[in-house]
Amino acid sequence: MSAPTPDPQKRLEQFVVNNADLERLESLLNQFNIFEAVGMVRQEIRHSHFLAFLLNPSAAHHLGDIFLKTFLKQLLLEADNATVSPIEIDVATLTDTKVRREWKNIDILLISPGSKIVCAIENKVDAGEHSNQLQRYRQIVQKEFPEHRYVFVFLTLSGIPPYGDEDQQHWSTYSYAHIADLIDNLSDRYQFAISSEVKNLMQHYSTLIRRHLMEDSEIAQLCRQIYQQHKEALDLIFEHRPDHEANIFDLLKTLVVNTPADQIAIDHAWRSRKILGFAIRAWDALPFQTTCRGWTSSKRIAIFEFKVEPARIFLDLTLGPGPTNIRQAIFNALKTHQIQGLTTRLPEASWVPLLRNIAVDRISPETPIETITEDLYPFWESFLNDELPKINDAIVSELSKIDAAS
Repeated sequence: MSAPTPDPQKRLEQFVVNNADLERLESLLNQFNIFEAVGMVRQEIRHSHFLAFLLNPSAAHHLGDIFLKTFLKQLLLEADNATVSPIEIDVATLTDTKVRREWKNIDILLISPGSKIVCAIENKVDAGEHSNQLQRYRQIVQKEFPEHRYVFVFLTLSGIPPYGDEDQQHWSTYSYAHIADLIDNLSDRYQFAISSEVKNLMQHYSTLIRRHLMEDSEIAQLCRQIYQQHKEALDLIFEHRPDHEANIFDLLKTLVVNTPADQIAIDHAWRSRKILGFAIRAWDALPFQTTCRGWTSSKRIAIFEFKVEPARIFLDLTLGPGPTNIRQAIFNALKTHQIQGLTTRLPEASWVPLLRNIAVDRISPETPIETITEDLYPFWESFLNDELPKINDAIVSELSKIDAAS
């Protein structure tokens, strides 16, 4: 006889009550970290920015070339393909090093004219290598700096080598764990030479790496332990987790509802499809009705629609079925007034975007709803105050002529 299935509520109670691992995890995650606060956790570009700051001898960290030299010496000590020795780096003066970001698509490029050394760093937080990427970068550096010696660094979360045999011959591997150790070591050794603000910043960055970018971090270990012990409860929570796109849809609905009702009215709200349609009140006095079935219950020919997709939020002026002369007049009005986002020709099909604008770009499931709100509100304000009056004037002036003629 099989054991009875545990009650779902009991699973959740066991998960939240007297769960020391969960309390420890929450404690770690609740510690303030400036880099977490600005959404940097897995933002490769921002990691490269901060690493470039630490590696730049002229930056305001007041370490001079100490971080740069220590980084290179540790790297070269373990490298099998080094063209420069750690001793040469130790006696060299690298204070003249120039730091370039995204030069010819190379994440970080370090150039010391006096020592004739160039170091190229390719930083990979999540994305993998592109085809022949490392080979192209190496050839570019060798062509642009023919009199220099080269250090090519492949920086990844775990220090894995590049794929190609040729790349492995030229590119030295380095991990974020090494970066964290280097930061902790230098911030301790030079604690009296650097300001408390810079030291705190370095420690926050080291903590970020250890919390989120290392496979054996305490947070990673706790997560694995908690999941193993409470798999059923966590699976249940995941099954009923909030729908990110649905939350965005609710945000859009609030935005529209809070707009004066004499200007805008919700026409349809299809939550499952993440489409929110709203109408312009002034257009209801125009010959805007259609008798075609399958359109919205309001029978309006043109309706604005917010559409939530996994990566973006669009705002469309959707043109539905209706009399050809009305549809053509709407298109001509927008074209004559040079309204941005207008399709190049009048679509023959119904239910298609006549105007399309991107309200919010580059959304991911990890994008906080607060960040989306910060982007969405300025867009909505600009739409109401700038774009909508132009669209409204164009359509009202053109459709009024048809109304008067009829």
